[in-house]
Parts: sequence; C-alpha cells; structure tokens
Amino acid sequence: MVILGKIKNIIINKIFLRFELVALAILTVIACLLYISDVPPVMAQSAAAALPDVVIPQSGQRILVFSPHPDDETIGAGGYIAQSIENGADVRIVLVTDGDFHGNEDVRYAEFKKATQILGVSGSQLVFLGLPDGKLDKMDPPALYSALQLQIAQYNPDIVVYPDIRDDNPDHSAIGKMMEKILKADPNEITGYAYLVHYKLIWPRPRALAPRLNLTPPNRLLNANTSWEKVPLSQTDENLKSAAINTYKSQLDNPWLHGLLLSSIRRSELLAVPKNTDTP
Repeated sequence: MVILGKIKNIIINKIFLRFELVALAILTVIACLLYISDVPPVMAQSAAAALPDVVIPQSGQRILVFSPHPDDETIGAGGYIAQSIENGADVRIVLVTDGDFHGNEDVRYAEFKKATQILGVSGSQLVFLGLPDGKLDKMDPPALYSALQLQIAQYNPDIVVYPDIRDDNPDHSAIGKMMEKILKADPNEITGYAYLVHYKLIWPRPRALAPRLNLTPPNRLLNANTSWEKVPLSQTDENLKSAAINTYKSQLDNPWLHGLLLSSIRRSELLAVPKNTDTP
C-alpha cells in the first residue's frame, strides 16, 4: 500500500507539473501578444524629418499651455515653450491637477516650478488649479469645462497647447476632449496644438534616451482628422529641455516613467493639429 501511495503521488505531481508548464506557456504567449499589440508601429525617421515645422510664436503673441500633471508641459512641449519665450512671446502654463496621486504634491510642485523656470516661464505665469490627480475623467463635465474655459477667457491667448484627445492617460484625454469643445465654441480664432505623452505600452520608440532621433507619431494616429507638425530643436534647445526634464527626480526614479521622460529628449517635438474636433 505504501508503494502504491508513493506511485500515486508521483503520478499526481507529474500531472500538476505538466499542467503548470502548459499554463505558464499559455500565459507567456498571451503576454507576448499583448506586448506586441501595445508596441505601435511609428512613422519612419525620414518621413518624420519631412513633416512641416510648427510656426514658433513671436513677440506680442500669447500662448496658454495646459499641463495635466507636473512634467507633462516639459515632456510634450518643453522645446516649443522655450523657443516661444526666446522669440519674445508670452507663455502661461496651467497645471490642472495637484499631482498628488502618490501623496507627493509638494515635491512635484517644486519640480514643476524649477523645470518651468529653466524653460523661461516666470512664476507669475504659472496657474495651479489643484484638481484631483487621476480623477478628471470622473469630474462633472460642465465643471471641468468651466474651469478650463475660464483660463482662456482670462488670458485671451492666441495659441492654446493641450494634451491630445487620444492620449491613453484618462486625465490627459479628459482635458483634450474639453479643450477641443472649448476651442470649437470660442468665437475668437485661437490656434490649437495637441501634444501626446502616453500612447500604448511602448511609445515613444525607442522608449529611451535617443537625442539624435526625431520624435515619430504612431502610424495608427495618422489620419485625415489630424496633421502632425514638428518642432525642430537645436542642440541648445535640446540641452535646455534635458535640464528641465532632469529636475523631475521623483518621476525619473520610477523605472516605468524613467524611459518615458528621457525619450522626450529628441531632435524634434511633435504637435498635432486637429482638423475636425468632432472626431478624435
């Protein structure tokens, strides 16, 4: 009986081992498929280099930049902001949330002030709305609309820069949706540019420091409703953006965000120009 019991246990253990190996193989295949599906093909470097250049604002123009969290303004449009200020334009940045998702509001505010100062934005041109980080998509839409629209009404900008409606971060896309509605309803002719920060699992490609490459848009976002324009960065502009990015120590210490921040330091930035605000 003892021998039979041992044989039974051996057989059962082998069955469970095979089951575990099969389950592990299935999970590995699923993980690989999910990874592949979330690494979007991007525009070729040669094509990205041929994109039209964004017209950088000049003296007398007002630019209003909406940043969902501390660091988005620098990741998405740091070079554009710096070049606009170098040309004599006025730039105001609206930090929409309190950046307190992980309980470090004070640290992130300090990093934001330091980074924007490096880009040339004075402290008097920073606006803090203090809305809850990570909850903009759950806010009452009219309340969010009013909060953002008030900033436009008070500043009367010529150009508004805001997160792309197709950004995968819920806070970003919530602001993008509201901004496109606001700009469509505004009687003044305000130019709107959208910047992309979060898209799928691995974007930008490569998701690492690659300062000699252009930032390239995902192929999935090349359509008739959006045109892409680039902001070429000189070595001086690139160094300035790099210095601003490196002030965000709290984000660079996060292994997942580290590559994202560094991958924004490229030969060019990207801004999307929506052609039809009714279609994301």
